[in-house]
Amino acid sequence: MKYFTTTLKRTAKKIPDSFYTFFTLAAAAQINYAIIHSSFVYVALLVMLIHELGHYYTSKKYTNKSKLPLFIPFPFFVIGITRVPKLSSPATKHIAISGPLFGATAAGLIFVLNLIFNFTSSIPILFLMLGELIFNYIGADGAKYRKAKKDYLLCTS
Repeated sequence: MKYFTTTLKRTAKKIPDSFYTFFTLAAAAQINYAIIHSSFVYVALLVMLIHELGHYYTSKKYTNKSKLPLFIPFPFFVIGITRVPKLSSPATKHIAISGPLFGATAAGLIFVLNLIFNFTSSIPILFLMLGELIFNYIGADGAKYRKAKKDYLLCTS
């Protein structure tokens, strides 16, 4: 048994983080497409991937040792997680707000492309874009942003 766990740990270290990101995103797409049967699933997951990569790349800008995003698939929704160690308040503020901004920008571009090529209904994409801004400001990203902004203002005054 000890040999098996040691071999498994060694093998897990050799698998790149990008594989886990791709595998969990593919699992989320498969589960939700099997239930919903709409191409909108792929559009929503693309926006979610860009949202999480926004957090990842902004944290890399601050030379942080963050991990690539992972996705936890559930029927009808997906949770995206990008692990970022604690930073200073300005960095946390920028990292927290970058995800919704990247996601809303991606949804806006997809909306414009959908108006041109008409590959799915436009109304859900519009709601996805507005949801990226509104619900993420109310949700966890917004809470981190507001807390970091408040901490930063307290430190500078």
